[in-house]
Amino acid sequence: MPALRLIALLTPLLSGCAGGPPGSTMTMTGCMDPQQADASDLRRNRAQIRGTPLCYRLQRLHEGPFHWTFHILEHRQHPNGPFWVLPHDDENTAFDVAVQAVIDYGGGLLAIDSSGQRHFHGQDPNRNFSRTRAEANRCSGQRQPAPGYVAAVLDHYRGRQGPILALHNNQDGWGGNGGRGSISLHRPIPAHDRYPGHGSGLLRDEDNLIFMAGRRPLRADTRMRREIARLNAAGLNVVYKQVGQRNFDCSLSDYVALHRLGDYFNIEAQHGALDAQQQMVERLLEAIGIAPLDAAPSSPFLEPPS
Repeated sequence: MPALRLIALLTPLLSGCAGGPPGSTMTMTGCMDPQQADASDLRRNRAQIRGTPLCYRLQRLHEGPFHWTFHILEHRQHPNGPFWVLPHDDENTAFDVAVQAVIDYGGGLLAIDSSGQRHFHGQDPNRNFSRTRAEANRCSGQRQPAPGYVAAVLDHYRGRQGPILALHNNQDGWGGNGGRGSISLHRPIPAHDRYPGHGSGLLRDEDNLIFMAGRRPLRADTRMRREIARLNAAGLNVVYKQVGQRNFDCSLSDYVALHRLGDYFNIEAQHGALDAQQQMVERLLEAIGIAPLDAAPSSPFLEPPS
């Protein structure tokens, strides 16, 4: 059962973000009944949520020309469980899987509202992670630095000892093999290493994979190689990106790696592959030592230190 690295660096990076860094304002509602939330993703999941101890909060951020809305679901009884970030509002399968994960494991989720679209007023929400002009200028997909946005998202990990987790959906295959997507275990990309898992059925699909990122080459990172081997043994495909100044793209994964904020896992699955993505959640969390609430009501990896 591997020990997960603390996200100790988040505290200095996010200090003072309750009202937003200079140039931004952030507000958060109190806990509300998720059945009353006026959001299409939550309306779609009302039957799944009914009778569960979930709390809904509405978080709003105004930074520059952007007025962001984040939908937050938290487990009232076990708020310290795994926390999921869902940047893209057109990835419904990921949202549905995340809701079930919060019910089963505790913790919470943050979903960025883009009116059902991938982009929000021309900005990809998953290419909006930079704090300075110099950092943003490295990324073709980011229009301006967004320190308030970074703080508003990552503040949810303050004091949380588990990894930073994300859920995404992708199109079938990729252009090089006749597919329509850009994410695939079989797509060769510079600085990306690909490791097929020892799984079968849905888990062998090229579109279903765990995406990880780090600063070091794998040949120099024994701990990361062991982590990938553990996930492969659990039947999970893995793609690892070595992140540096030249290939930083302002995504959440790259930001976490560049600033060494801790472990990051993104569960990618094809649109509509609900069963596969649920299996991947279960196998990933088991591999990193997080049990469902009905098996272990208190996870030693997620409780704050005494």
